[in-house]
This record gives sequence, structure tokens and C-alpha cells, in this order.
Amino acid sequence: MAEKIVSPGVFTQEKDLSYLATGISAIGAVIIGPTEKGPAFTPVQVTSQNEFATKFGSGTYYTPYTVQNYLKSAGIVTVVRVLGTTTWGRKLQTLTLSGSATAPWNGKVLAVIGASGSDTNLTTLSVSTGSTLSNFVISVNGTFYSASFDSRKASYITNVLTGQVPAQVVYNFPTFQSMSLAWAAGASASDSSSLIPFSASFTGVASSSYGAYSNASTPWIVSQNTSDAYNSLFKFHTLGDGVDVNQQVKIGIFDVQAADEVANSDYGKFSITIRKFSDTDSRPETYETFNNCTLDPDSVNYLPRMIGDRKAYFRTIGGESKLVYEGDWSNKSSWIRVEMAGGTYPKSAVPMGFNGFQAPYNVDTLPSTSFVTTQTINGETNTRAFRGLNFSDNDTKVYFNSMPTSDGFGTVTTGSNKPFHLDAYIDFTASIAVRAAVATRKFILAPQGGGDGLDPRIGIAKGEAINSANTQRFNCTNNGSAGSLSYKKAIDTIANPDEIDINMIVVPGILKYYHSYVANYVINICEERGDCFYIMDTVGLTDSIATQVAEVTTLDTNYAATYYPWIKIINPNTNKPEWAPPSVVMAGVYAFNDKVAEEWFAPAGLNRGGITSAVEAYTRLTHTERDTLYNARVNPIASFPGQGVVAWGQKTLQAKASALDRINVRRLLIALKKFIASSSRYLVFEQNVTATRNRFLNIANPYLESVQNRAGLYAFKVVMDETNNTADIIDRNQLYGQIYLQPAKTAEFIILDFNILPTGALFPEG
Repeated sequence: MAEKIVSPGVFTQEKDLSYLATGISAIGAVIIGPTEKGPAFTPVQVTSQNEFATKFGSGTYYTPYTVQNYLKSAGIVTVVRVLGTTTWGRKLQTLTLSGSATAPWNGKVLAVIGASGSDTNLTTLSVSTGSTLSNFVISVNGTFYSASFDSRKASYITNVLTGQVPAQVVYNFPTFQSMSLAWAAGASASDSSSLIPFSASFTGVASSSYGAYSNASTPWIVSQNTSDAYNSLFKFHTLGDGVDVNQQVKIGIFDVQAADEVANSDYGKFSITIRKFSDTDSRPETYETFNNCTLDPDSVNYLPRMIGDRKAYFRTIGGESKLVYEGDWSNKSSWIRVEMAGGTYPKSAVPMGFNGFQAPYNVDTLPSTSFVTTQTINGETNTRAFRGLNFSDNDTKVYFNSMPTSDGFGTVTTGSNKPFHLDAYIDFTASIAVRAAVATRKFILAPQGGGDGLDPRIGIAKGEAINSANTQRFNCTNNGSAGSLSYKKAIDTIANPDEIDINMIVVPGILKYYHSYVANYVINICEERGDCFYIMDTVGLTDSIATQVAEVTTLDTNYAATYYPWIKIINPNTNKPEWAPPSVVMAGVYAFNDKVAEEWFAPAGLNRGGITSAVEAYTRLTHTERDTLYNARVNPIASFPGQGVVAWGQKTLQAKASALDRINVRRLLIALKKFIASSSRYLVFEQNVTATRNRFLNIANPYLESVQNRAGLYAFKVVMDETNNTADIIDRNQLYGQIYLQPAKTAEFIILDFNILPTGALFPEG
């Protein structure tokens, strides 16, 4: 409208009341727990089971099963992997086995983890009468096992001890062994009679320390020799964490060209290939290739720009965990990121080798990594072959186990091995006309040093084996236990609703009865966020209804629910039945409910509460038992003939009777708050005038009306006008609104009167 009207006329104006809310992006659950591989303590969204398997693997933990059940009906899920965050240490010893006059042989195994800090418990070592050198019997705490020093056999001593608690071989260098492996017959682990004793001696090594979880890294990649120096240029880090990343990929650098071979540039160029760790040059399995990389920071082909150098991690700032980032370029590789070396180096520098690998012990006689120095495949010269690390050497492979942070000889230092310099084997300094062919300028290496931060002797406790000190390898006995600290760190990563958008939390394997600190911490996070719901597991597989009821008596929250009993499912990896806590399957029930209905419908009953992945429930509840559980705010999982296993309740853990003591109402409020709050962000910093208030009403009213039409509300009212936006509120820079809701209730109790009438009686008119 014109600012000043003087002469008569018709004046038109537009008033846009059709403002449409932008809404919110796809929201799903977060599933927190251990996985086979992947980045630790970093929320990662996945949209399919295949994507999850690629990033996190499969394995035997509860996390993959939960993700699989959830993604059957949901389109997205956030996963946070849990690993060890504290150091652990054990007495590591060098074990030497000595033979007798009838069978002269000896062998050494470096670094055996024993049952305690001072004893390996491997003091009885014997071989059966007439047995062979490559098959003997080893006694672990009085139990006999077939063992061998032949690395080709399943009974290889490393395999035998690694599979047994409490002993495990961490480092077993083949060249530490000197023996003949000529005999073929062997001893039986069940035959402990007629044993010829062999002596065992232990060379004590002071207690060694292993650090918290870590990713793997290569040594520094270095330049050609310039001015009698090999300049450090960059190194690679794996994006994933844990032991598995040590033998996941190898990294080749090829087609290295000097600066004088690249037109219009002061920098050289090179290419990167990322291959499967176990492949060969004759049969390479390539994951990714980045061509024509350069160290020129102004180029679009700048190495960090091509591959990525971003590192996301949570750091404690002011007592709170905050997500922070390092690096300037987003990660284009699915496997690695780049770290550039500080300092200066000549522009002509190109990658031509790498520094030495970290050795697990500072022992003079320790076998070193070996290198391939010629380009041969099957004995013939072939430029497809890479020089560099020798991946066919068994001693070299040992360097890709967990690495201690310190040992009995002092701190283990990086780069204690010999370096590799490609220009020692090819002529890179000659004139261009006679310089070594570009195809020959290639070398390969791999990252090392990834660790789980977990004592490898501790097995994965699941099902009935779960206790306070071990749930899937984590000790969550109290708030100071190593596992509790790991889970707290993982939960903290999703604590900020402005950073991580979720509507549900599932922590399979954490049981309130055994791991109360972690379970209570999840409840606190849900209540502080106010926008997500916790499916909580309470008791163990065989715990009684009385134990279940007693455990929830002290709880009072409408942001969590719990179920009883456990469920038998089919392990997708083994295709065998296995018991799982209720949250593993209930996450899928919630997702199915939301797919076929809405969040404000009850995830229970025959229509939406069926647990299709269940083989059976641990116990078939009677009607009286279901009454006991439901009266105690525990949702029963019922079994009905011909109809399967079904979630038969939808109570929250709120003690006071109100609408919020039902799951569908709490999830209704979560959905409403998320949509309206997210859409209303666009009104922040707008003028506090009628037009702005109308924009809010144009967001809230249509949405609430749609919820009402979809059976979520009986009625609603939204007030945002002069009545509640008084002058003093406006002066405080506040825009105030009031939303009144009448949530729709579920029919949980259907009461039918069957009236028996005499013959001839008339039915009452309706």
C-alpha cells in the first residue's frame, strides 16, 4: 500500500497467507552399540542394510540385528559404534618351547597374553607318543588342545590360543620359530595319556599397555632425496576404527611424475589406488582410484581436496562433549583421509617412499617388515607389480595386529623399522630422455595401529551369559567401569538435538538390572532432549517377572518403555536361532507401526504389534502374568496360537496416571513438537507483529488439522495473538503461543456384554 494517500482512487495490496512450512527431514532412530567395523563414536546415517554392512559389517553383536529389523520398515537410521575408551594392559611374555632327545625342536611365540598380570597359565606343554612336530598337544589350565607351528593349519598355535580364554597370542613372528614340519600324523586333543613332557620357559616382559580405540595410519609418505633429505609429505588415516582396519585396505601410489614432466606447473603429479588388503598385483581388487593428484594447494587436484582430510570427533569443552571438525575438505574416499605434513618442502617434491613402520616391541632380533624391490609377477618382469611393502611375507603381516602404546622396554616409537625409498631402486634423477619409465614409479603400503581398546581375551557375552561385567565385551558394572564410560561417550554424541535429529534411542544389550548407570543415562538424555523415546531392556534372559517388576518400580518417566520377555530370532549370519533382548525386535515393531499408520498409533496388538522376526518368546505369558506386568508398567510380549508373538502393551514408565502414560501419546507429542518447532525456526528474528503471528498460525493449524484427520487428536486450539503476546512479552523479544491438545486414546480394553434373553423376547431398539 502507498505510504500516503492523498487523492481518491482504488488501492490494492497483497497479503500472503499461503505460507507453507518447510517441515523436517527424515527422522529415524539411533541404535548405539558395538559393531564389527566402522567409525567409532560418530553418528552415521544409513538407509539400507547393505549400506550398514558396508560401513559397519555384520558380526555377532546385537546392533546389526536391531538395524536389520528396523530398516525393514524405516527409511533411515543413525548408528553409533561403541569401542573401548580406556587403556588396558597385561603381562606379555615370550614363550619358548624346548623338545627332548627323541624329538629335538624348539619354537618361540612372542607375546602371549596370560590370565593375569604375572602368569600365562601355559606351564604344561606336552606332545603325545608318536606325534609329529607340526601336531602337538598344549594344555591351557589343564585343558588339552591340538596345536601346531604350521601356519597353514587350523591348529596353528596362534589360532588355538586366540580362540581360548584366558590365553591369546598377540604376536607370533614365523621366523622366530626354527623347526622341521615334515611329519604328517598328529596328536589328538582328547588324548592326554602317554604324554612326553616338553619344557616351557618364559622370558618375562614388563606389563605392556594398550591404548584406547584408534584408527589405523600409514607412516609418513616421503619425497625423493632432495639435498640429502627425504621430506615428509603426507600420511593416510583410515576412516574406520578398530583392529579390523589394519588389514582392510592397502594404498598404492603410482604414475609418479616429476615437476619437469608436468606442463605449466611447478609441481609433480601422481595417482592413488585403494585396494583390498589381501589381493595381489596379479589379481588386484580395486576399491577407489584418484588420478593426477598434486601437492599444489591451489590446484583442483590438490591431494586433500581429491581424497578429503575431514575428521569429525567429539571433544570435551567446558565439561560437555561437543562435535568438532578438523580439516578443510570433505572426505571423497570411503576408506581413508589425508593428513598433510607441516613445515616446508620443495615444490618439486613428489611421493617416492615411506618411513619405517611401528614395531610392537623394541627387540633387536625382531623380524623387520620386508619390501618388494623388483617389479615381477610370477617370476617375470611386469610393470603392473608394485614395489614397497611385501604383503606375502608372514613376518610383515604381524605388524598389522594391535600395537601397544608401551612395553617392557619403554614406549614403542613409530618409525622404528627401516624406511622404503623408491628412488633407491629406480633412476629418478637422470635426464628426462633416460629417466625410469613412469610405469615403474609405483609403490604400495598399508595403514597400521588400529585398535579396539578392548582386552582381546574377553569374549562377547550375549544371551544368558550377560552380566554386569560383560555385555558384548563391555564392563558396565558402575559409572566408573570402562564399558560404562564407552557407552556414555557414545550416548553423548547424540545428546544435542540441534546437531543430531532422532526420535528414538535403542541400546541393545544394555539391561537396566545389570547396567543401571548406562540405562539411566539414556533416560536422562531423552528427557533433556525432549524429542526422542527410549526402548529400554530391563532384565536378563532367565530373570523372573518378579525381578522385572521390581527393577522398574523406582522409575518414573514417560520417555521410555520396557518389554518382557526376551525373543528368539534367527541369527542372519549363522542362520541359527538365538535369544535377543526385546529392544532388538521392538525397534522394528515401532518402525512398522509408523510405516502403516502414524507415530500416534499404538505399536502393539495384532495389527501393528506383530513381531514377525520372532521364532518364539522365552516364556508364554498367562493372562494373570500379563496383568501383573502391565500393572507394573511393563509391556508384555504375548504368544497367541496361530497368530505368533505380539507386543501386547503400550505403557510408558510414567507412574502417574495421565495421557502421557501411553506410548502413542508421548510419541504424538514428540512428532508435533518436532514439526512445529522445526518449521517455526524460520520465524526467529522476524518482526513481532500480527503478520508474523499469522504465519505461525498458518503453520500450526493446518498441520494439527491433518493430525486430527489422521486420528491423532480429538480436538486442538492454537492461540497466538494480542491476548497472550502482551506488551511486556513483546518488550522481552518473545513471541508466545499456546497449543491445546486433546490426544486420541487407544481402545486397550474392549468390554462386551452378552445378554441371554428368553424365547420370544424382543431385542431392544437401537
